[in-house]
Amino acid sequence: MLPAMLVLAGAACSASDPVPSPIFDGQYAGTRRSDQTEACGVAKLEGTTTARIARGRLSMGLFGGKTQLTGTVGEDGRVRASGIWANPTGGFPGMTVLDGQISGKTLNGTATDFRCHTDIRLQRVASPHGPGVRP
Repeated sequence: MLPAMLVLAGAACSASDPVPSPIFDGQYAGTRRSDQTEACGVAKLEGTTTARIARGRLSMGLFGGKTQLTGTVGEDGRVRASGIWANPTGGFPGMTVLDGQISGKTLNGTATDFRCHTDIRLQRVASPHGPGVRP
């Protein structure tokens, strides 16, 4: 069952990934709000997280090092990322998928593995050229 689930999830993710664009490259930091502590494997519903976008490719530790998401950001600001992580309640690993949008310097999105839903709101804190330098 797990291989079939992974193939299905992988196909769904790759079918709608945006073509990477460097327009929104930089470091992002902000808040995350989850709907459940146990299903998400977190001590508190609210917390912080960061993301890095380089050459249109996103890398993010949604819950620190426990959930590593990777994906792409398109020239329209659409964000799509995913990652496999251990189920905090036991059983099969989960596939977490992040759908989001960058508008201006703000990345808003929702990450879900169908048990845990987490909303993120991140602000660009550094451009790819360093703090205070605008591309």
